Amino acid sequence: MRTFRRFLMEVGVAAPFAAFFFLAAYACRTAPWPRSIAAPLEFTLQACGALAAIDRLAARLLRPGGWAEEAMRAPSDMTRQLNRAILIVVLAAAVFLVPEQLLHRGLIAPDGRPVPASRLSRLFSIGFEISAAVVAIGLARRRSPLLAWLARVPSVWATAGKNQRATMLLAIVGSATIIVLDVRGYCFTARRLSFAVLQSSAIVLGCALIHWIIIRTIDKHSWRWVRKKSGYGDAAEVEALDRPEELASKLRGLTGVIVPLIGLALAASVWDLDLALFHTLGGIRVWPVGGEVWVTVADLFQGVVIAVVTAGILRYISTFFAVVIFPRMRDDPGVQFAALTLCRYAVLCLGTLSALSSIRLGFEKIGVVVAALGVGLGFGLQEIVSNFICGLILLLERPIRVGDVVTVAGMTGKIDRINIRATTLINADNHSLIVPNKEFVTGSLTNWTHKDKVVRVLLNVGAAYGVDPDRVSGILLDLAAADPDVLKNPAPSSFLESLGDSALNFSLCVHVPDPGLASRVRHRLYGAIQRGLDDAGVAIPYPTHEILIKSVPEDLMIAEPARRSGARVDPADLGVPAPKYARTLREPVDGGDPPRRVELEHNLNIDE
Repeated sequence: MRTFRRFLMEVGVAAPFAAFFFLAAYACRTAPWPRSIAAPLEFTLQACGALAAIDRLAARLLRPGGWAEEAMRAPSDMTRQLNRAILIVVLAAAVFLVPEQLLHRGLIAPDGRPVPASRLSRLFSIGFEISAAVVAIGLARRRSPLLAWLARVPSVWATAGKNQRATMLLAIVGSATIIVLDVRGYCFTARRLSFAVLQSSAIVLGCALIHWIIIRTIDKHSWRWVRKKSGYGDAAEVEALDRPEELASKLRGLTGVIVPLIGLALAASVWDLDLALFHTLGGIRVWPVGGEVWVTVADLFQGVVIAVVTAGILRYISTFFAVVIFPRMRDDPGVQFAALTLCRYAVLCLGTLSALSSIRLGFEKIGVVVAALGVGLGFGLQEIVSNFICGLILLLERPIRVGDVVTVAGMTGKIDRINIRATTLINADNHSLIVPNKEFVTGSLTNWTHKDKVVRVLLNVGAAYGVDPDRVSGILLDLAAADPDVLKNPAPSSFLESLGDSALNFSLCVHVPDPGLASRVRHRLYGAIQRGLDDAGVAIPYPTHEILIKSVPEDLMIAEPARRSGARVDPADLGVPAPKYARTLREPVDGGDPPRRVELEHNLNIDE
């Protein structure tokens, strides 16, 4: 907008100089002078005012360090060439066109009788045409700074700069044609062509200027039109529109289509295209539809136009939503994606029906075909149709949204896109899972983030018997409150869940704002809990088991004296069979004796 404001400022600075001529012309018209003096003087002042406005505005915009060099990044040699060309055309118009128009309009009329000077008028006209031809050939010549700059501009106007020979040939042929027609006596045709060429050149220059201003505005301010979304995991298209460069690219493409179409419409009005010719061509019959009804060329052209417009709307409707609709909607990627998809379906249906109606194929004409297709679809493509209807239900009822984490058909993942037939899930391994829409409507579905994205993380911790439970709970709550990803509301909670076999079992419940944070929060909290309990002197016990021996066979008691003397007793000497399973019991021995090893038979009465 700063570029456009400065352009308007330059126009405002150049306007007072031209306004002086128009005020003088108004004074001449209202002054009590004879008509033969007031009329030519008024026209001369008005023409000079218009030419002065053009010259002053060009001088302001194209001066060194001016608007063109700063805003349009135009090179200085190009601005000098263009400024010089505009000055020559303005001077030629003041010298040749103003007298020619005075004579052609009969404004020089002493005593009320216009001066007949047709040959002199033709000489003035030819003089201006030669001057304009010299300027046009100079701008289109090889190594022209203007064409070299246009060739580097990434827009539709770069065609003239890249095809220098064609541009040069067009300038020479057009100028020579106008001059030859005027010399041969076809003054009206030559004058009409010259004025149409000038007006078309002005339209092209104006459209190029407007296009450049819009492009610069898009490049500078596209980041302001993108609202940062608070959710996670958008659809690919909606996510692309969240990036300013993607939005700017789409807007540049849309501008490159609209501005040339406006220029073509203005050029058609300048050249006075004969609508009767198009009406005659459009009435040509192509094929009969029924009775006296025929499909004409105009109907076909209308159908093609509707199809092209529908395709353009489908291509750029996401850009329109991103700039106009999405900033005024709730910041919910699922709602935005559903609205965009439904509008696309509606545009596609309306465009198809309108295109068919334009070629005389309304719904009443194709009703039988639609019925037959319906029967075929019902039997042969019932699964596809069912998935399509389920897709519409998902978009309208919205049990799932883009970005939700769901579990369906034994698969867990994040909703990435809801298409016509199937929905795409992204699982934890970054694999794309294509799930038919029917599974979400008729099957069992778990939506982990349907209400909101806050999830609970549960951590189980064991502490040794003998510690104060309130002290352990306080330590756990302090560690949870210190984690940056743990929510303060809902607040963390800790409680003694059960008295275990070897430990007091505590549970710590915390909430995180995003399911993707659960794993890292669990990892950090477990590490902090281990360090915190160690620093507080709270032991995390290992599982322990006690073995109680109720009775020992008498045969083993025979070896007790030998055991006390330290001799090894072989069970075979006692007539005891070798044990199938044995356990080594280690006990401390008085006097520093080595540990004793006693093998117990597996069928001993051992209660654990």
